[in-house]
Amino acid sequence: MRPQVPLERVSFSITMSELSPYAPPRADDYAAPAVNANLQDASLGIRFAHLVIDGVGRIAFMFALMVPFTLIDARELGVFGAMLGLFGYHFLFEVTLGRTPAKFLTGTRVVSANGGRPSALQILGRTCIRYVPFEPFSFLFGGNLPSGWHDQWSKTRVVKI
Repeated sequence: MRPQVPLERVSFSITMSELSPYAPPRADDYAAPAVNANLQDASLGIRFAHLVIDGVGRIAFMFALMVPFTLIDARELGVFGAMLGLFGYHFLFEVTLGRTPAKFLTGTRVVSANGGRPSALQILGRTCIRYVPFEPFSFLFGGNLPSGWHDQWSKTRVVKI
C-alpha cells in the first residue's frame, strides 16, 4: 500500500488552459497595459485651436455631404447628409486616422488613457459626448491637464507626437 498524502498538499502544475484550448482565459493573461509616461498632453491653446479649426472643418464636411442631395431636389436626403456630416466628421477621422485635420496641423493625436490606440467604442463615445450641452466649457474646469468631458468620460487623451 502507498502512503496517503493529504489532498490539500497536492498541487498541479498544469493549468486548465493547457489542458483545453476552449478553457476560459485566466485573469493574469489580461493584465492592464502600462501607462506610457513619455507622451506629453496637448496644451489648452492647442486644444482651443482644435475647437476652431475642426468647427470650420465639420461645417465644410457637412456641406460637402448635403449639397449634392439638395441640388437634385432630394432635401430629405440633404438633411440626412448634414446630420451624418456633423456626427461623422470626428468619428470617421479619429477612428481611421486617430487624428482630425486640426490635429494634423498641430501635430497631435488621440490616444487611450494608457497611451495606446483608442478603440472604436471609445471614439464613438468621444464623438457623442461632444454634443452634451456646454461640453466645450468643461476645459475650464478640467484640472491641471487640459481635458474636456469627451476626454475624461471616454478615457482618452490628446497628445503631441
